[in-house]
Amino acid sequence: MTDNITADVLPRLTRMLRGGQGVRIVLFGSSTIEGVGASTPAHALPSIMQKVLAPFASGGVQVVAHGVGGDDAEAMHARVGAMLADRPDLIVWQTGSNDPLKGDDVAAFVARTRDDLATMRASGADVVLMDQQYCPVLETCPAFPAFRDAVHHIAAQDHVPLFTRYVRMKSWCTELGLSPLDLSPDGLHLNDHGYRLLGEALAAWLIELTGLPGGVASCYQGGGA
Repeated sequence: MTDNITADVLPRLTRMLRGGQGVRIVLFGSSTIEGVGASTPAHALPSIMQKVLAPFASGGVQVVAHGVGGDDAEAMHARVGAMLADRPDLIVWQTGSNDPLKGDDVAAFVARTRDDLATMRASGADVVLMDQQYCPVLETCPAFPAFRDAVHHIAAQDHVPLFTRYVRMKSWCTELGLSPLDLSPDGLHLNDHGYRLLGEALAAWLIELTGLPGGVASCYQGGGA
């Protein structure tokens, strides 16, 4: 299940936004969620998403980050309970970037991720997955394609909405005349420009999935989706 799906895939978020209730969105993952590479917190993913989502949340929206740079699936597993203690209405889970770099086993990654997805869903929160970044470090990692495919497989098998960051970043580079280093100067972590494009696109995609009036045309003016 990829980012061309629509309607009723985020039932809790949709219901709460339509009902004018306050919404808490938790971003869960590694360095992208921590904001490594951003010049200030205002240029990191939570702040950008909160700004884009605010007009659609009459009851208020809070975007909270639970990110630790370098975490693989096993390290994230140890933090699931603390993340769920924040009582999220929606969890955006960014995963699969550090596992190939650490030489982790892809089958173990799939099993751990599916178990943790089940735990997250059992909390009552909506859950979406975000796949890996398009960047030189991962492009030169022999194990990376298997982990990218694994995230897509998990999303399809477990019917989880998937934000295809990898494809979108490649598209931004083509459409905007950028190299991957223009978005990730160190070859791995996003800069302010990269976070802006990602935050705007991710927030717009979430709103599109709720089917709320206005949608992407109103909330996303960034480059390429």
